[in-house]
Amino acid sequence: MEKEIKIKFIYHSCYTMEFEDYILIFDYFEGDLPKNPKNKKLIFIATHSHYDHFSKKILEIGNPEENIYILSSDIQDLLQKDNIIYLEDKNKDVDISALKFLRNSDNVYFVKPDEVLDIEDFTIKTFGSTDQGISYTLSLEYLTLFYAGDLNNWIWPEDSPEERKEMEEDFLKEIQKIDEGIDIAFFPIDPRLKDNYDKGARLFLELIEPQMIFPLHFKDDCAFTARFYEEYKDKYPTEIREVKNLGDEFIILLDIQD
Repeated sequence: MEKEIKIKFIYHSCYTMEFEDYILIFDYFEGDLPKNPKNKKLIFIATHSHYDHFSKKILEIGNPEENIYILSSDIQDLLQKDNIIYLEDKNKDVDISALKFLRNSDNVYFVKPDEVLDIEDFTIKTFGSTDQGISYTLSLEYLTLFYAGDLNNWIWPEDSPEERKEMEEDFLKEIQKIDEGIDIAFFPIDPRLKDNYDKGARLFLELIEPQMIFPLHFKDDCAFTARFYEEYKDKYPTEIREVKNLGDEFIILLDIQD
């Protein structure tokens, strides 16, 4: 039996994955989401509270009472002041009604690193980050994906040798927790890191060997993904996916054995 999954790049670190009955939406904060004419269940997953990975806009999309929200616990701990919960950027605030919605609804799950959550027909295993929040695997009977969020080997040009060593050790500590095969991975390649942009991706490809990988964390600089594609397409058996434009769609066909 063949199953079709539609993956769409929205912006920065946000992709959607459309299945037969639901649509997963990863780290949405802006961009054009796909239409949902069949009214599939929407499942929002946010890895942390940084403004470029989470927005209260997700509480206004579709039917919030029927949507599912899987959120890093640091989103629940956003600072409060005068009934406003601020993110890093005060222009991207969450009002008190949104906070009440999050805390009181039984379709909202707050998760920390190193937890397991069974929901619908999939299992989420969470890991830590080298920045903030969580990374995770999401497994169905026929597919396992990994979403890194801000988990990366963040080597900045100005970092000292000691800082680089500590960062790589922290990164390896988290990815070595992954104990299952990964079919589809989503992983950062940030242009701001310059020649160090692939320090995390290279280790991830070497140690985890996913079947397919999509780039994250490049805002709308889609041309930058061509560098990653060209440099790595023949180095590892992993299929590297290049994003050429906002809204690019990828059809993944899976051969499911009965």
